[in-house]
Amino acid sequence: MIKFNKTEINKQKIPFGKGIFTLSGADNILYINKTSSLDKSIRQLFKVAKDDRNIFQLVSQTVEIAFEEHTSLFAALVHQKKLESTSHPEFNSMIKPYEQYVYLGINFDEPPYIKIVEDTQENRFYIGSFKDRFFLFDLLDAMADLFYFPLCPDEKPYPCIRYKSDKCLGWCIKEKHETYTKAILPYIIPTKDLLSSKQKEYDKYFSNLQFEKAEKLKNKIQLVEKYFEYLRFINITKNLNLEFDENGRNFTIKDGRLNGIVENGKKGEFPLVTVEFRDNEVLAFNKDQLAERWIVYKYLINKNDKIILDRINEFYKKSQLKIRSYLI
Repeated sequence: MIKFNKTEINKQKIPFGKGIFTLSGADNILYINKTSSLDKSIRQLFKVAKDDRNIFQLVSQTVEIAFEEHTSLFAALVHQKKLESTSHPEFNSMIKPYEQYVYLGINFDEPPYIKIVEDTQENRFYIGSFKDRFFLFDLLDAMADLFYFPLCPDEKPYPCIRYKSDKCLGWCIKEKHETYTKAILPYIIPTKDLLSSKQKEYDKYFSNLQFEKAEKLKNKIQLVEKYFEYLRFINITKNLNLEFDENGRNFTIKDGRLNGIVENGKKGEFPLVTVEFRDNEVLAFNKDQLAERWIVYKYLINKNDKIILDRINEFYKKSQLKIRSYLI
């Protein structure tokens, strides 16, 4: 790893690529992290230190900074886990960049049916976590605009002004089963043809040279498609258990996370904290797991290995069966 004294940070050239970095005190590593941009992540810690007590303490105690570039975030994850297993950096448990992540919380029985929530402590059905709450705000707006799905205020009266202004079909006064199957279930198990009519509508706008309308509709369609892809990721990562070989090394993935590696005949284990999820959390996981789960998932998908992709499809089907058994 390339190392330099903290006092030299303004003069140091730090690459913008993927990699791992450490902040160390006089005798030990204080903090380790992986990143898609070494320069941005390292310098950002120093910029926000004045606004965060834990980061301020970290920066104050730091003597040396080190970094190493990697070809992928998965390689950086492997490196990070190896270092963490031997150094146990104290600030990794204190600095929580995921605290502002959120979930979709679904109520099957009464409004508000779909909410953006901070945790999974109530009796809703939960999906997530999500890194960007504003993505979810835009998603709920798009679903309401495209399909007249519910976008309920937090407080009564219901039906709300959206129904009175013809922006909602009045799901709160419809028969519960109809509301559930037509307006709530698509967030959990989307049908393949949900967007087909909107795609035809886009094609019509485009053919008639109504480019502004076509572009607005296209943006909403892409937003919903992005959510559906993320939903697929959640389905898979909660059931992802496999081993694969690469460059003479064997990797073990358990419950969507990196659990072990064998290289040069030596076995390294990365213990995972087992979390008991309730039935209504079948599509939810802890916020601090998101980064690792996403890195593992994208790496396996991008390998484009037929055997691995077939296994991933099996995990997706398994998840769908589990969800249907809960919902029925």
